[in-house]
Amino acid sequence: MYDTSLNQLLDSLSAMLGFTVSLELLFAAFVLVLIAGFLAAFLRKRNLTLRHALQRKRIVQELFLNAIGQRSTMELEFSSEDMHGRVLSGACSSIENDVVTVDVGIEHSLQTWIGEPVEVSFKLDYKSTTTYYRFFSQIIGMRAGPRAVSIELSLPPHVHPMQKRHYVRINPLPSHILGMGLWSLEPTQPLPLDSTNLGNAALSHRPGKLTQCSLINLSAGGMRLGVPQALLQQLPLSLTLHSQLLCLLLLRSPNSGHPMPFWLACAIVSLVEDEDTFEVIIGTKFKAWALSETGNSNIFWFPAGKSGEVSPLASWVLRHQLEQNRRRE
Repeated sequence: MYDTSLNQLLDSLSAMLGFTVSLELLFAAFVLVLIAGFLAAFLRKRNLTLRHALQRKRIVQELFLNAIGQRSTMELEFSSEDMHGRVLSGACSSIENDVVTVDVGIEHSLQTWIGEPVEVSFKLDYKSTTTYYRFFSQIIGMRAGPRAVSIELSLPPHVHPMQKRHYVRINPLPSHILGMGLWSLEPTQPLPLDSTNLGNAALSHRPGKLTQCSLINLSAGGMRLGVPQALLQQLPLSLTLHSQLLCLLLLRSPNSGHPMPFWLACAIVSLVEDEDTFEVIIGTKFKAWALSETGNSNIFWFPAGKSGEVSPLASWVLRHQLEQNRRRE
């Protein structure tokens, strides 16, 4: 029965195409299509990674340019076992070809520090705020000048704002939130790989149209959401500490205006009811992330970083903070 149906299918294809179709030819075509699909998915994922690496680099470079303009003092603390605790102070004088140059006192040696890892901290002043930053790098060169020794550091991939929380937390401007959707996940449920399998969001936020949930604040490592108590019943699972949420968060890029759609897999770390607004404030920590592509339902997940951060979201938050600081000037 199976062979007869298959032969009939081959005969039909042969009639339509005008030549004989064999099982071997169909199998080869299927393999080629499968390989092409995997290759296209790999290239899309690699391009996303490269694009956001370039965006992070531009933001880091802008911070150093601000530090140069303000002649901000940089504190370099050595972190190797032999040099641990030794601190140098200097001013950032240039950033060029992925090299950050810091000028320190002329009395320092030129011989022993190449290759030493350092933790560097500095601050930037705006009209009404001062923000402290920290990054990790390595000394890759030293040059003696008539007035100072110039220490060359490799450009770091990340610069982190410093505050009591591990990551700076901001209140995004409403105009930069283009939409949000929430789904609940079973604790053992694997992360979805295709958005078409999710169905409609249980709770949604569409500016000017529907507000079933709200984004209170956001950092590179998590976010706080507000949901009216009455609407929590729409979620198929009851929310408890350590339960999981899936969020599609659509942000507007502060510098280009283009949408940035993030898939965020979150663990709930706090639940607090606001007696004044009758909202439940949900604190979340990011576990994995992905970027949605227009016209593509596949979801390519990345795990959160070692400290729980979402790298491109860290860049977005930092850029947004810089924009807010400029507005205060």
